[in-house]
Amino acid sequence: MWIQEVESGAVNALAYSPDGRTLYTQDSGRWYSAWDVATHSGRQLFQYPEQCSNHFPRMFTSPDGRYLVSNTSPPMVWDLVTEDVHCEVPSTYAFAGVSMGVGRTRVECVTEDWLGIRTWNFAPKSAGEEMRDWDVAGTIKTHHFSPDGSLVALLNWSDVVTVAEVATRKTLHRIDSPNRSLQHCRFAPDGNTLVMYCADGIAVWDLPSAAWRVEKIECDRPYWMLAFHPTAPLVAARRKDGLLALLSLETGEEIRALDFALGAQAACAVFSPDGLTCAVGGTENRFVVFDVDV
Repeated sequence: MWIQEVESGAVNALAYSPDGRTLYTQDSGRWYSAWDVATHSGRQLFQYPEQCSNHFPRMFTSPDGRYLVSNTSPPMVWDLVTEDVHCEVPSTYAFAGVSMGVGRTRVECVTEDWLGIRTWNFAPKSAGEEMRDWDVAGTIKTHHFSPDGSLVALLNWSDVVTVAEVATRKTLHRIDSPNRSLQHCRFAPDGNTLVMYCADGIAVWDLPSAAWRVEKIECDRPYWMLAFHPTAPLVAARRKDGLLALLSLETGEEIRALDFALGAQAACAVFSPDGLTCAVGGTENRFVVFDVDV
């Protein structure tokens, strides 16, 4: 286990490089830092501007390891080679924030009229496809594409999730959740699991059987704090007492609960690309990397 103090503040967001050799942190001092996983040495890279807000701290790396994309407001793309800003995501492509796009080469957002999905390719700084004509009642609250980009899950403001084929716009599933007050929905890396986010937990929909696999797994505000294991049916989430828990997406069981003295609560988590370790940050100016031996 690796326990690392961070001088410049609480750790709000984490991301691994694609090869798993570098762990990136974003802290409350607005600093992005790079940490060598083998030697545990770290250094500050750059700081996001003071005028930026950061209400939903999230970040990810591009598949070639060149760029670090951060969901500040405005969202910023950092060049990890030059260690400088590559670009800001234009506001037209960051309505209500951005999400990591298919293949980690683009960012995505709902359009201003809440009827479509807009994409922007950050490396060439160019507009991508705008996708409309979805068979959704009302307007789109949030969305998420399957890992291969062939399906999209669309959550409307009435807590109904529509799963559709991207190429044909054909609806495959219509999942009504009137008593769940859904905040988001997201595909797991296996592409066969759809996770619904509520304020006090998650529910798991099984796409092959078109049925609920697990109706409720309790955890605290998963929209702010949930990480998917890259290959196993497993997530890292925060319990109501602030501790980190590893939860099964197959059974809903809590596999492990971990107390790393991270402060008031675990704030963020990310699994390494090979799934062998998990990094978790907290409010007590530190992060921890531990082995995922489940």
